Amino acid sequence: MAEGARESVPITGSLIQAYAICPREAWLLGHAIEPWRDHERLSLGRLLHATAYPRERHEISLPGMKIDFIKTKGKILVAAEIKLSSKGETSHKLQLGYYLLRLEEEGLKAKGELRYPQERRIVQVELTRELREEVSASIAKIDELLKNPQPPPPKHIKYCRSCGYYEFCWMEEP
Repeated sequence: MAEGARESVPITGSLIQAYAICPREAWLLGHAIEPWRDHERLSLGRLLHATAYPRERHEISLPGMKIDFIKTKGKILVAAEIKLSSKGETSHKLQLGYYLLRLEEEGLKAKGELRYPQERRIVQVELTRELREEVSASIAKIDELLKNPQPPPPKHIKYCRSCGYYEFCWMEEP
C-alpha cells in the first residue's frame, strides 16, 4: 500500500446507524475504537437481544450485516431489527434500509420490521426510492468521513449521555 494511503473500511449497518446519530461515533466505530463494553445501555441492548422474541431469534451474519432475525410471511422475506427504544427511529430505518438494499443486491427481495419490544411496537419498513437514496448518500458520506485521520470534534447532542463513547468524548483532561 502506498504511503499515506489507507485501506478502506467496509460499511456496515452499525456504521450507517451511528452516522445518522453522530458522525464522531461512526468515525470511532469505523476505526475499530470500541465503546465502553460495560456501558449500561449496551448491556441492556445485549440483554434485550438475548431475551426478546426467543422463538424467532436467529441472528444472521453476512458481510457488513448482522440482522437480528429473518422470517417469512407467506412468500415475503422479512428482516427484523430489535431495538431498545424508538428514540433513534430514523437511524434504525437507515440501518434496516441498508440491510434491505444489501439483500436486494444479493437477489433477495425483502421487507423490514423495526421491533421495539418494551414499547410493544413494530414499524414496517420498505426499501422505497427515498430510503434507497438516503442509504446511498449515507454510504458516500461515511466513506469520506472515514478517510479523515482524526475524528470530528465532539458535539453535544441529546444522545451523548446514553452513548458508550461518552467518556471518550467528554472526559476532561487533568
